[in-house]
Amino acid sequence: MEEPAVIRLRFEDRAIEFKLEMHRNNKKITNLNELPVSVNMKEEEFESRREFESTISNQKMVLREWIKHFVSFSEGPAIDFDVGSTEFDIQTLRNTLPKVHCISLTCSKDEPDEDDHFNAQNFLRAFLPDVRKVGLDRVPLQANLSLQHIGAVNLQFLGLEYQSGLNLVDISTWNFEKCMIWTMSYQKLLFELNRFFKLWIKGSNPRLNELGIEWDAEITPDWNVLLKGLKAETDKDEEEEDKKYFTIQNNRDICAIVTVRHSGDTASVYLEII
Repeated sequence: MEEPAVIRLRFEDRAIEFKLEMHRNNKKITNLNELPVSVNMKEEEFESRREFESTISNQKMVLREWIKHFVSFSEGPAIDFDVGSTEFDIQTLRNTLPKVHCISLTCSKDEPDEDDHFNAQNFLRAFLPDVRKVGLDRVPLQANLSLQHIGAVNLQFLGLEYQSGLNLVDISTWNFEKCMIWTMSYQKLLFELNRFFKLWIKGSNPRLNELGIEWDAEITPDWNVLLKGLKAETDKDEEEEDKKYFTIQNNRDICAIVTVRHSGDTASVYLEII
């Protein structure tokens, strides 16, 4: 928060941006209870591409009150958070945003330190009990709050990007409706995914609607490894040059379409309940 805090509201025909200039004395803002020196407002009309700028009163509202005021316009805001660039109190932010429905955490550091682990743990503990959608990008986790704990939460959506500690077989114990995963290629990836599908056929993941896995792959994977023992039916009528479709069914007579694809330097497997 060395730069001015910016709150942007987007509508169908225009956007309004509020830039809250803080009196920092060359120091970072470490809490949300400081009063803006001024509030610069910029309005942009999409169709005419006209912009209007003005400066308004700070309304004698501290930063926390400004955030809470604008959040009141939304039924459930989403918040993106970098675990390596915050120094303000997370619980204060949590109290300011009581109805967050989606959180996205990112760690941009190649080597996270103790503070990054601490911030990730505090942020997840503060927001996880109430959110419906979670995204994690290289977030440093610990044994007392791991992917297994997060996956056990009743989530509508879980997104994982290059998240360490990932084991695709573990997904069979997670509780989500939709999960999208981007990961690096590794030797047992297709074996683990095959095992996951077999567990789904036996009845795991009853809330599952969609699951997508994408990874780096210069050559076409051996899809026979993925499909071994699944009794999958091939849909050759819909088959494309770089994409194939299969149907599998679980013991509750629920069917799913499995789409496998290799294009360029990436491969993907996508399951959708039908």
